[in-house]
Amino acid sequence: MRQFVFNLFAISTLLISCGDRNPHPVPYVPVNEVVYLSTPSGYPLQFVGGTVVLPDAGVRGIVVYRRTLQENVDDFAALDLCCPNHLEAGCGLELEDNLYAVCPCDGQRFLLFDGQPLDGNTTYPLLPYRISYDGNALRIRNR
Repeated sequence: MRQFVFNLFAISTLLISCGDRNPHPVPYVPVNEVVYLSTPSGYPLQFVGGTVVLPDAGVRGIVVYRRTLQENVDDFAALDLCCPNHLEAGCGLELEDNLYAVCPCDGQRFLLFDGQPLDGNTTYPLLPYRISYDGNALRIRNR
């Protein structure tokens, strides 16, 4: 019996230690969105620096950003517009110059290119989502 308890403790310790030690603070919500680049709403994503906002997706909306056209024709970023610093306050990020997402609560700025913070005091970037591109449509899914 003592061996069984020891083995159970060892296995549970191992499983707990294998988990993500520093999870992103933005909560998990189911995401499965499609954006067609050939429609008027997806037209801005045909050009580098173009953005499309999906206001009803993710936690506070999702911004899709076209990064490049040359080496990777499918180089997009999809980021949640929830500020990782102010989950309780409900601060939804606002776009600035199609380059930045800015938190209205503290002025923290994040690059739309990859979600990294530019200035301010934050530990986390914006929450990214997975993107697949088939030449006509983008599918945005959970992490």
